[in-house]
Order: sequence, then C-alpha cells, then structure tokens
Amino acid sequence: MAKNLIEQLIRNAREFPNRPALREKRYGVWTPTTWKELARDVENFALGLKILGLGKNEAVAVVGDNKPEWVIAELGTIVSGGVITGMYPDCLAEEVLYLISYADARIVVLSDQEQVDKILKVWPKISGAVKAVIVWDSRGMTNYYAAHPFLKRFEDVLAMGAEEGKSHPDFLHQAAGNVPPNTPAMMLTTSGTTALPKLAILSHENLLYAGENYGNVVSMEPHDQLLSLAPLPWIGEQLYAIVRWLLSGACYNFPEEPETLRRDLIELQPSYFGGTPSRWEDLVSVIQAAMDNADPLKKNLYAWATRIALKRTEMELAGKIPRWRIKLLSNFLSFTVLRALRNRVGLGRVKMAVTGGGALSPEVFKYFKSLGIDIRQVYGQTECAGIATTHRDGDVRPETVGVPIPGVEVKLSEQGEIMIRGKSIMLGYYKNEKATKDAFTPDGFLRTGDAGYFGEDGHLYIFDRFKDIMNLADGSRFAPQDIEIRLKFSPYIKEAVVCGANQPFVTAIISIDLENVGNWAKRRGISYTTYQDLSQRQEIYELVREEIRKLCQRFPQNMRVRKFAILIKELHPDDEELTRTRKVRRGLIYERYKPLIEDLYRPTPEHLLDIQIRYEDGRISSFKGQVAIAEVMP
Repeated sequence: MAKNLIEQLIRNAREFPNRPALREKRYGVWTPTTWKELARDVENFALGLKILGLGKNEAVAVVGDNKPEWVIAELGTIVSGGVITGMYPDCLAEEVLYLISYADARIVVLSDQEQVDKILKVWPKISGAVKAVIVWDSRGMTNYYAAHPFLKRFEDVLAMGAEEGKSHPDFLHQAAGNVPPNTPAMMLTTSGTTALPKLAILSHENLLYAGENYGNVVSMEPHDQLLSLAPLPWIGEQLYAIVRWLLSGACYNFPEEPETLRRDLIELQPSYFGGTPSRWEDLVSVIQAAMDNADPLKKNLYAWATRIALKRTEMELAGKIPRWRIKLLSNFLSFTVLRALRNRVGLGRVKMAVTGGGALSPEVFKYFKSLGIDIRQVYGQTECAGIATTHRDGDVRPETVGVPIPGVEVKLSEQGEIMIRGKSIMLGYYKNEKATKDAFTPDGFLRTGDAGYFGEDGHLYIFDRFKDIMNLADGSRFAPQDIEIRLKFSPYIKEAVVCGANQPFVTAIISIDLENVGNWAKRRGISYTTYQDLSQRQEIYELVREEIRKLCQRFPQNMRVRKFAILIKELHPDDEELTRTRKVRRGLIYERYKPLIEDLYRPTPEHLLDIQIRYEDGRISSFKGQVAIAEVMP
C-alpha cells in the first residue's frame, strides 16, 4: 500500500500514463484527461497554491458541483502540503461563511459565478484570512476580475505553477517523500443532524487503509468506469470514488451538468453505481412513475416480470432454492424485460452497486436485487473514513449492514451503542478537543451514536441513532427511522418524519413527491395550482393514506402509523430541516412543527401551519396554510 495519496497518484501516472484517468462530458463529447496529464495538472496547481501563499497544513475550501477541477484542486492542495475541505454547492452564503471561518481556510476554490456571488456577499467577514479565491468556470464574469483582484482564474493558477515548475522539476516526487502516512489529508463535515457540522480530520493512512480493506471485499479494476454521482464533500464519494479510483487506476467520469446526470448515466452505463439512500429512493420513484405512465402492455409486462423476480429474490435471500419453473421464467423475463429496463436507467453494465450514508429500506433493497443489480449496504461515518461494515459476495441480507471489513473492529457497548476501532478512524475533530475526547472510549473505540446488535449470522443490525429510539406510552420501544425508510419506498412520499415518544400511538409528518404525485393527479384529471394546493387535496390524502396503510402492514399493530398530516411545503436543507445529504434533522423538525405534532394527538381535523421559510437568496418569509389531519384506517 502506498504511504500517501500522492505516491498512489505517481504510481498510476507511471503505470498507466496514457490511460484516461478522468473524463468530462463537454458539449456532448466525453473529453479525457490521462493519468500523466492529471499528475502534471495536480503538480502545477500545487505550485500555484504555494505562489498564492498557502502554507503547510493550511486549509483550502472547495465549493461547487462535481468536476475534474475539484479533483485537481483537492490533490493539488494535498501535494502543496495543505488540507482540503469541501462544501455542498447548494449551501447558502451563511453556511459557506461558517465553514470557511471554522476551517480557517486560506484559499477558496469555486466553480462558477453563482458561488462567487455567495463569497462576495460575505467577503468583508473573511477578507482578512482568505488570501485568494480561485474560479474554474468564468462564464458571465467578464467584469468580476478587474473589480475584485483577489479573484483568480483556475487556468491562470495552473499557468503560474507550470512556470514555477521549471525550477522545481521533481516537485511532485519530493512532496510524496515528505508526507508521512499520519499527515492530515482532508477535513470533512460530519452529518450535522443535531447541530452545526463538525470537521473530522482524516489522514492519508485513514483513507488508504479504509480503501484498501474495502477493496479486499469489493474489487475494482483499471478498466472499470465510475460516474461521479454523490457530492464530493461527502465521505462516501471521497472513499468510494476518489480513494478507490486512485487505488485501482479506473476511469472517473463527470456529467456535463447536474441537470444532465440522468441522461449521462444512461449513455455511460458505468461499472459501479453508488449513492445515499435518497438517490436509490429517487430512482425507484422514477421507474415506478414511468411505469405508471406506460401503455398497458408495457405496464403489465413490467408488473409480471418484477413480481416473478421479486418472488425469486425473496426465496434466495431466505436461503431457499427456487423451483425450476420460477428460475426459468425469471431468467426469461430478466433477459427480455428487465435487461431493457436496467439499460433505460443507466444500470445495464453495473457489476456492483453501493448504498451508504443512512438506512435503506429492505423493500428498495429487494427491488433492485430483483432487477439483477448487486446492491450492497455500507455502514460507516465520516469519523471512520466512511466504512466499517459491508455485505460480502453471496452473503447479502437486506435487513443488515453486513459484517466488519478486514482490519476494523466493531463491538457494542453495554447499552447497545455501536463502537469501531481501526487504522481508518479519524485523527480527531478540528478545533474541538472536547468533542474529540467524548467521541472515544478509553481503549480507543469510536462511539458512533448508533444503536444496533449482532445477529447469530454475524451481521450487524442497526435500529436508529441511539438518541432517537422512542418509547410509546405503554412502554413499547421502536425506531422511527425503521418506519420512515419503509414509508419512503412509496413513489409518492418524498420524506417522512415519525413521531410518538411517550404518546399512545405513532403519527407521521409527510412531504409528498411533487413530480410523481402531480403526474398521478393529472392522469386522473385532478387540477391543482401549487404544491400547497396539491398537498391538501382530498384525493391526495386518500392516496397517501393507502400507501401508509400498505407499507406499515409488516409492523406490530401498536407501531403502525395511526394519524398523519401532509405538509404544504417540502422539507428542505435551506430551512435546516434536512442536512445537505438529505438526512432528517429530527430534533429541529420536532421543535419547528411542535404545534402540528400536538394537534396530531388531538381530535382536530386540521391545523393552521405558520412557519418561517428561507429562499435561496437568503430572504426569510412567513408561510401559512391549513394542514389537514387524517387517520389511517386499519
């Protein structure tokens, strides 16, 4: 194993100099960058950062969509001796200000004019600390550079580095030799479901050790194609895409624009596909909504094929051998019907698919498994470089997160909290000694905050966040997340937040999927004007009521959702109701919607919702409307 990420980059440039390392869709054409060219650009960018004044162990913050420039900036920062941190492109200006200030970033790298405008809004507060702001897409910014001298074009930084490189011809190799394995490489934000996110410091050893051991379970080859799907500030994309890509020498592909992702996915047909549960749930919704709109013949063929495939999948997962008729019919329908469906969504050549960053509904898991997609759960956190357990080949169980990967110890505390130890565990939290101390046990195990147990099969089963486990008034214990993820299997339910702590029964706050519910309404001649109008239609309440009733059948009677309300707005990260990776901020939602939740336990047919919402430009406004409260019939 290489001792640092720079050394691994040099190895790839030496072994595969002319093989594509990166490809980006530009004007409809996949444009490649070879490993040799990538190493040159990374070296030049690193030298450019040094000219701009970046010091050893100082931070560089990157904000923007997934592009090759992000990767060059990330690796260039590491080569220059700095530490990379990233922010989600949809962050508000206030969030960007918080993270730049918290990380003590000295250089900021931005994607485009939209991100530059955010920086200009907060520039007076960071101008004393930030030395330069580098932009890789200058379209629409003709007058910006003259008006703001601290702005630098990405290509100009590369040119500065190339000129400086003439007097430092071996800079990249020297940098690799001067970086011990325990050197900080990046600071990534934690999930931030309960408070402002912390920054977990990960070393080269943390990342390479996690990637290498994961590779011992799931191999990746130099000829494989990856598509950049999940946001790069997320540890999942950093581990599965960046680190595994570097270790394998595969090709990392970038869509033309976020809006063209679905089309580019279909065109590329990557070897691997990974993402958060919300990505998989969205994909199920897309497929099911498309089938709802299909002609009767296609709809019936799809229903028949998926029913047979799901029956076979459930038998195999239960350890049973399907009858030969089921096998034969399943193979025939997979070849004639489901293969075309996989190709239509871009998963026709996927060898293995990954989900992580949260719990995935077993229904979603089985659905994709029945389509012939080898999906596996990964469990981990930013603090352990993104992975602690996963499913092994031939031992996939949808209710679990698999078994520990090699080199990682996983155990449970007396209270049932999952704890992890190994070389992939973070160095600590940046500027937060107390949180770092509280995160570890005296013998070096990381406290995850998740509740779970090991089954007799050796698999790890997860309930929920330890603090989120609830008790009903009768003492029955339940995990709200378990119910929520099953509700979100419905193509019509975008988000669900379950309530019931110390109450007589379980209730839910629902946020509908506007596109799918809107299409459902149009096909039935139901007119509407806005999200708010659609959400409160009686027909939509009937639709959602039946979905909740159907999906809660597997739960004990006292843990089924008894009453629900559909929100008149989407739960949104800008309103701090979700994290940027679409995890529910449960405590904030319970506080924000407290009057509505209280009315769910009263004999009232509706609630007047009055809350503050935040627009993309930072403006705050009041939002009011009547929200109906409905019961779910048994």
